Amino acid sequence: MTVEYRQLKTCADIDPSDFEDGNWYLLAWGMGDAINAVLFLESHSPVPYRILCPPRNFSAIKFILDKFVPHPKCKQVDIYPLQEGYPIPENDVIMSKHGFGPQQIDSAHNIGKLKVVHTATRTWHQIHDLESCGILDKINEYDNRNKTIATKTCILFPERGDNYQFEDYFWENIIDKLKEKGYRIFVNMTNKFDVYKKEKVFEGTEELQDREIEDLFNFVTNHSNLVTIGQRSGIFDFLKYFSCRKIIFYLEKEDPSVPDPSRALYDWCHFGDDTYKKNVIDIKLSQYNPDVLDLILP
Repeated sequence: MTVEYRQLKTCADIDPSDFEDGNWYLLAWGMGDAINAVLFLESHSPVPYRILCPPRNFSAIKFILDKFVPHPKCKQVDIYPLQEGYPIPENDVIMSKHGFGPQQIDSAHNIGKLKVVHTATRTWHQIHDLESCGILDKINEYDNRNKTIATKTCILFPERGDNYQFEDYFWENIIDKLKEKGYRIFVNMTNKFDVYKKEKVFEGTEELQDREIEDLFNFVTNHSNLVTIGQRSGIFDFLKYFSCRKIIFYLEKEDPSVPDPSRALYDWCHFGDDTYKKNVIDIKLSQYNPDVLDLILP
């Protein structure tokens, strides 16, 4: 089944009556949440479903559906022209505060409203079933393809979608360590200029020229000696399935200056017991000593 993708001109193009029998889900938060929601719905939805999403999440959703889902249950994805906020009144959306969650998936299609399916980031792996639907096989096939570049390479992911940043010296120290070990260093960049507002290329690094998510993962799977290093962000929710080394830094306390201060905290979203992860090293900032990079960088 082919997924239909539609770009809406305004939120007024959304017809609430469509939600009555269309089994619609809103994927409006971070990219990691959107990726996990699609994987969950493809794993468990007993009937076809549809997605409403902002532009910031569209490319990741399309990448997953087109590349890794053998027989998509998703029939349609509509993209509305807002990066933040709700496309319809918040009170008209069914979500966790109403008691709705993954546990209702078998009967969710009987709820004639726009829905949000969500759980703690660190627990998604417990409710995915990527084996039976063929998705895990597709991911592994993609990851195991012939790798043509053997150069020691690193991609840095300094920024999150909420624009929270560590100080420059934090990354500059890591860059120095990488250069000592002979790495070619890239900084991940995107075309989402209205979302990622503080992207920068550090001295001694290069920017990734191809900026779509599929370009990024083609780069990842073409390299046999790749390390990815970043603060915890949504991209790692899909990178975790791949064999490259991933070094991820976490805050442990909420920063009130962040719009959603708990979204990237260690206790909420670490990969410690994730059954799908490969080659992930989680590091709490309070326990980080730069000298540890000498031990964990190949």
